[in-house]
Amino acid sequence: MSPITHATHGTARSVGGPNGGQRRPARATGKGSTRLGIDLAKTIGGRLRSIRKSQKVRLVELAESSGVDAATISRIETGRMTGTLESHAKLARALGVKLTQLYSGIEEAQAREVVTIQPAATRGEVYVHETGKSAMAMLTTEVLKKKLMPVLITIEPGGSTHKEENRVGTEKFLYVLEGNVDVKLAEDTHHLKRGSSLYFDASVPHVLTNAGPKTARCLAVTTPPAL
Repeated sequence: MSPITHATHGTARSVGGPNGGQRRPARATGKGSTRLGIDLAKTIGGRLRSIRKSQKVRLVELAESSGVDAATISRIETGRMTGTLESHAKLARALGVKLTQLYSGIEEAQAREVVTIQPAATRGEVYVHETGKSAMAMLTTEVLKKKLMPVLITIEPGGSTHKEENRVGTEKFLYVLEGNVDVKLAEDTHHLKRGSSLYFDASVPHVLTNAGPKTARCLAVTTPPAL
């Protein structure tokens, strides 16, 4: 079985990929990823409810002491609305806590939400070049929502990637994991061996070729993501 076949998990039908290649979606990878961004309304509301409950303060009592309508407090606690900074300040003061305590943990929660884990046995998307001798496997999910696009490129002997010319302002980093890779960058060709790296302006036309006798693999990281 060829290395490219190993890289493509799942049996979903092929659909059109970028620049004439084939795109082969793999099995769902939902278990390893989290959505970007958190629901601030639910986070603040949950924090407010936790503080109020810990102090054994009834909702109507908090409404009276804070001057914030009970219905509004209820909607904040259940995440149906975020509330205003003014209402947050009133509620925090009525509960005898600092406003920062009401917001405690939000930044940490946001940091956790941007973590994406992709098990080794899965690949979110794989693009196979029309020659069938090169493949690009996405190493994370929802790439267009991220600032970096990490890709594993596999090139069989005699194979090459499709010609890329990304938009101005796009940069790319290449690191050769196995084999030898020739990178044609405009009119220049850079010969990279295992352990070599190349950083360049991805808006310049570029093609990766494997002129060696063994399968070549390299890590490519593009920023911002470009398909």
